[in-house]
Amino acid sequence: MTVYLTAEARSELREAQRQLDRHTDLANDGRCPVCDLEGPCPLRRAALRVFGRYSRLPSRQPGATRPQLIGLRRVGVRTEWFGVHAVDESSDA
Repeated sequence: MTVYLTAEARSELREAQRQLDRHTDLANDGRCPVCDLEGPCPLRRAALRVFGRYSRLPSRQPGATRPQLIGLRRVGVRTEWFGVHAVDESSDA
């Protein structure tokens, strides 16, 4: 059985794929690199709903989650027991 999609549906799927490519959660901390929110951001969830509506799977790009960053620390950020605090560079003088 072959299912044909309208031009509007194909356009929606292309836009959803672009959103997924931009809003891929990073492997090292699970945050969206664009929105800086933890877990799937609202734009990523909306794009995934589009694929679900048309019973399609998004294409995947190897390395999109940047697994090479796992284990690296952020420069200029100090980790405390109760959370992360930015290091104040001006107080060192």
